[in-house]
Amino acid sequence: MKIFPEEECRRAVGLPFEIQQQLRSGDFAFITEMGRQLQIDENVLCSANYMVNLFFIRRSYLNYDRHILSTAALMLACKTHNFRRQNKRIYPNTFASTYHSVFHRRIHGADRQPPVFDDALKAEYLVKIFKAEFKLLKTLEFDVDIDLPLYYLENVISKLYTNIEDKNVFMTMSRVMANESMRSIAPLCIRTQAVAVACVVLAGVICNLPRPQNLVLINAESWWTVVSPDLTLQEITQAIRLIMEAITLK
Repeated sequence: MKIFPEEECRRAVGLPFEIQQQLRSGDFAFITEMGRQLQIDENVLCSANYMVNLFFIRRSYLNYDRHILSTAALMLACKTHNFRRQNKRIYPNTFASTYHSVFHRRIHGADRQPPVFDDALKAEYLVKIFKAEFKLLKTLEFDVDIDLPLYYLENVISKLYTNIEDKNVFMTMSRVMANESMRSIAPLCIRTQAVAVACVVLAGVICNLPRPQNLVLINAESWWTVVSPDLTLQEITQAIRLIMEAITLK
């Protein structure tokens, strides 16, 4: 995956970064709710979030329907992951109907009934979703092989936190942080393995565990090299800063 300079991600298409971050968090919440209703796993959701985030550092938020684009990204991510729900594909009509209910609930609240989801409305949504999917693919340059922090967590934990008592709780919190990292620009401008280390370190702080430098027995002063000699403390620190910034601004 291409890595972008942080300044380019912050500048994006001219909106102040704080507004961009709020929009990113809104997209994250929308995709999460769509995924919850459709029972889609977190790897697919993270890929969809990455696609949307990358799209909007190259395209203006002002020119596209974020919710339609998020729906298209989720549909595309399901295809790239070959995701099946109860061994069956999720078809475009289902994405359209779920978009309909989630969008209207977010805009108007749960008390107001959405318009009837008839054939005309379904056709209108599908046209928009398919167009958005193609725009996503063009913006991604048809590169949908997305590397996710989630893929590295188990290895990072096994290297840095070998003797902790409750690894299940720690892994769960690490996965939460890996998901939260998708609110941020960290996966766009920092190598994925470094983002994963940042997520594990943050999970350690939340779980009140010792810092990695207090656990690693060899080369404690350069503890991150236990995970990979190619990693740098600078990129891990940068990832932590960007993730925390996104969580603070959400």
